[in-house]
Amino acid sequence: MHLLGGEMLAWSDPDGAHGPGPVRGLGLAALLSVASGRTLVAGPHHPHLLDALPPTDLTVLVRGLPDAESLAARYADRPGVRVCCGGPEKLAGTRPYDTVVALAGLDRLASVEGAQLSWGEAFDLLVSVLRPGGRLLLGVENPLGAHRLLATSPTSTDSDWAALGEYDDTRPTGPARLRARFAASGLRVGGTWAAFPSPLAPTALLGTDLLADPDLTGFLQAVLSDRAVVSDGGGATPAEGDGPAPAAPLLADPARLAGSAVRNGFAVELAPAWMLLGERLPDPLTQAEHPAASARPVEAAQTVAAPSAASLVQRGRLREVRRDPAGGWRFADGEAVPPGRTVEDLVVAAALRRDLPAVRALLTTWQSGAEAGMPADAVVVTPAGTWHGLAEATEPTLALRRLASRLIDVGLADLWPTGELAAMLTMMAGREPGQSAGDDGGAAAGGWRELLVDRDRLTRELAEARALQGWYERTLTERDDELKRLRRIVSLLHGTPTARAGRLLLAGARTARRTARSAVRRLRPTD
Repeated sequence: MHLLGGEMLAWSDPDGAHGPGPVRGLGLAALLSVASGRTLVAGPHHPHLLDALPPTDLTVLVRGLPDAESLAARYADRPGVRVCCGGPEKLAGTRPYDTVVALAGLDRLASVEGAQLSWGEAFDLLVSVLRPGGRLLLGVENPLGAHRLLATSPTSTDSDWAALGEYDDTRPTGPARLRARFAASGLRVGGTWAAFPSPLAPTALLGTDLLADPDLTGFLQAVLSDRAVVSDGGGATPAEGDGPAPAAPLLADPARLAGSAVRNGFAVELAPAWMLLGERLPDPLTQAEHPAASARPVEAAQTVAAPSAASLVQRGRLREVRRDPAGGWRFADGEAVPPGRTVEDLVVAAALRRDLPAVRALLTTWQSGAEAGMPADAVVVTPAGTWHGLAEATEPTLALRRLASRLIDVGLADLWPTGELAAMLTMMAGREPGQSAGDDGGAAAGGWRELLVDRDRLTRELAEARALQGWYERTLTERDDELKRLRRIVSLLHGTPTARAGRLLLAGARTARRTARSAVRRLRPTD
């Protein structure tokens, strides 16, 4: 362990007590496969990420003394690992590195005991310690990412004492400006990935080329809808398994926003963070004076394996996507990435067209196949008509109730009787309607907006029920009043002389009829 100066004696980033904790995740570990040679890791990174780096010549820079001591004890048996503690400005003038890794961003590099660097100054500092041909892996949080747009309120932590965020004029915003900043600093961009659902604990890294493919709309929606937006707020210690922090209350359903972003081509712009890979080009003057020496690092860097187009963590297992030379995209195990749209998209589109036969056909095919228990937003229908499920199957009733919840959120509940949407979908799919103990778990996890939509819908339905109840009460009251009026009329008519004479006449007629019947019986001959 080496103390550079400016170290914070009672500060720790990985414990989560003063901020969001270190950057972590299996997807980021796969991205580190591009690291080679003399490597510098700047900022709070989970030890599992450090273990994925080559230990022959590794330098780790942290600002907290407890973190440096913990890392020094962890890598005590690895002589190639060097732990440095202090401010990043102490790196100026050091021997250049082949790889510089700063996936946690640049906002948490500075020490309170040292110089407070802006984003641009910290970026230039990291570029200055990178040798020609070396690689820079940088993580940049998106101030307008989905994790911020859907958050109820911004959270402040102890680590934000000097963070300017979006008010830092030296900080480029958006992937295009970031790539321009890389080019202005002499870096060639080798890849840009959108990180979902969290800047510090992403479970999906999607390359811009993959996101720009219009044929993968369904696949991308299935990938993003399965990942709820999580909070990286302080106060939670990261789990040993690199899991994301617990989800905070959201303003809207993140799956709907992700699906809309994919359909409209804004998934990159709304990503919580971007991960960029840059390769430093040789200095023109140095290359002119020593062409052979300046070309060697570039050739060495090009021998490193190229990063994948996407890295997905599914069921605790990492899956990488690469471009197929024959066309399309494939997973690392050879499975093709299915093009097409999701069942949910097709059902919603058919319902908006009021094409209920098409809705019935889709539901019937879905529920009669092997994908019956998979969510509708995780089943992709290819243009050739084949169906591909991208999630684990559960009870079919839960999947149908989840789809019903999505249709209600879209505003299509008026196509079916109130409160019977799930049952109607079940019958349209050819299944017997019934209740399950876990039905409530099939509803999509929404946010405040969905709660407000449900409240407004229930308020409208309650108002309609009250209006109908009022009409029934008024109708019964009117009919009761009419019946009372008729009874009073009958009572009045019952006491008039004409009524009494009529009653006497009728009584006489009845008596005469009884007398006639008796006489007839006496006169009738008997056998």
